[in-house]
Amino acid sequence: MLEVKHENKTFAAETAAELTAMGVPQVVVDEALALRRQKGISAECRRRIYDVASVEAQMNMAAAVGVISGKTASARSEDEKSILAGAEAAIGWVAAMRAAVATLAADADADFTADVAWPDVPPEALAMIQHF
Repeated sequence: MLEVKHENKTFAAETAAELTAMGVPQVVVDEALALRRQKGISAECRRRIYDVASVEAQMNMAAAVGVISGKTASARSEDEKSILAGAEAAIGWVAAMRAAVATLAADADADFTADVAWPDVPPEALAMIQHF
């Protein structure tokens, strides 16, 4: 079901075919379909990120990175260096996930629920996330 605004009217809970039959231009219907797809892809991206690193894990990682970053490079332990490298990899992965949202949204035929549509989590990021 779609909700669109056209000519100062709001059409809610209608199918694309019903909207077209009511005189809503196809371009308006297509925009509503694209927006609904975009929201679905964004939700899938968010779900996949949180499946790897929960909100709590992300907060703990950010706190640890903040503390470690406050140290000089020479004062960091090997474990701390590994955490920073993992954080950098995780940030890159999240950026790649967000880029995938745009790519998937641009292709109406792409299956955004398929694992192959999304970037793999780098091993360094996964190892760091497992600390938290």
